[in-house]
Amino acid sequence: MNIKLLVKYNPAGLVLFMVLMVGQLVWQASAQATSIIISAEFTPSRNNPNNKTFTNTSRLTGVCSNTHAAWCQANNVFSVATGVSSESTKMGNGVTDHGRGSIYFDMPEQRIITVTSDAGEVATLNLRITGMAFRYGHTDLPVDGWRSDTSDLRGCREVFGNLNVTNSIMRIIMRNDNGAGGCSSCSYGMLADREFEYHGLDIIYELETPEPLNIKNGIYRGASTYTRGGLGRDLDMGDGVNIPDPYLNIHFELTVNHIFALEFPPGSETAILQPLGDWSQWTDYKKVPATLRKDQHFTVSGSTNFSVNLNCEYLMPDGRCGISNGVSTVPLDVAITMPGFLGRADLGFAEALNYPLTQSFTHVPRFSPKDGATFQRRSYLRFEVNGDPIKEMVTHPGTQYKGRVTVIFDADM
Repeated sequence: MNIKLLVKYNPAGLVLFMVLMVGQLVWQASAQATSIIISAEFTPSRNNPNNKTFTNTSRLTGVCSNTHAAWCQANNVFSVATGVSSESTKMGNGVTDHGRGSIYFDMPEQRIITVTSDAGEVATLNLRITGMAFRYGHTDLPVDGWRSDTSDLRGCREVFGNLNVTNSIMRIIMRNDNGAGGCSSCSYGMLADREFEYHGLDIIYELETPEPLNIKNGIYRGASTYTRGGLGRDLDMGDGVNIPDPYLNIHFELTVNHIFALEFPPGSETAILQPLGDWSQWTDYKKVPATLRKDQHFTVSGSTNFSVNLNCEYLMPDGRCGISNGVSTVPLDVAITMPGFLGRADLGFAEALNYPLTQSFTHVPRFSPKDGATFQRRSYLRFEVNGDPIKEMVTHPGTQYKGRVTVIFDADM
């Protein structure tokens, strides 16, 4: 019996990639805008085969890129500088309250971002703005002596705040809903009775990415624009704020790179079926074997879903392949065993242990790595004839039963 193996996949592999950098660009139809790129990556690794999530690989700017990097890493948050600088000023009204005239931030609800590959595949992710980090000070005087007590914060929690510093005061605030709710307002009870400026304004964010197993290879791109400034802006900084650059464009670029590889030893293209013992029970005692079998071993590496189908030279009515001597045709049972992979067809779902295969156009079984990426897992294809068909075969001594079976591995790459 000859076996043909057909593997359909892109050998380049799968990696999800997004980057976050700060730059400047000029829109044809709008004012100057700050441009940011966010990135995340899924790379199958032998050192961490159980990983099923993306790693944020964005270029960090702002508060998480320096002294507070360890805190950000421990809390799984990332920051980007938004380009707000000393050109962005705000005039206080001298009123000590939690109103829009105070140091005030209204952060938007989470956004669902759609990214599309060059091949037209679509994926979605969630971007949550979970907090802000900012430095502020007086426009032309040292901050010493003017009110900087920011202990009275409403709507958020302060996770870091320095005392009066000669040039600027720095604060990190986080939303109480972790960015998963709607809009969230944060305001301090204090406000200097004079104009002050922001020396820096950073967004602290979380990125929720989809299941890597469900994304095909390709470069995915998407974008979303946030407005910033006063009332009605996505990033509302309260009344009296002056931001020359009102647009913040966030670009997403995702490169997905899975692995899928099969390794068969030489000679695997031919399977000779034998009794589980040998032919002596038949030759010596005319006892018909219960099973004729051949296991073809191979290794499989994969981090993505894939299907396994058959194409039969002799197709039986029930979808099984057959082998024939030209006079009679008997059914051949084909099964696959791949420890560490889960198989499903219709509503069934089970580990791929002696998982039956047939030729089908509508019920092709699909397999997924059970615990993330799997590397060089020892597996095998089992070909066998069982029971009564063997009784039919032994009535044709001196003939050869054979047939071609093509095993098709089709990975979602």
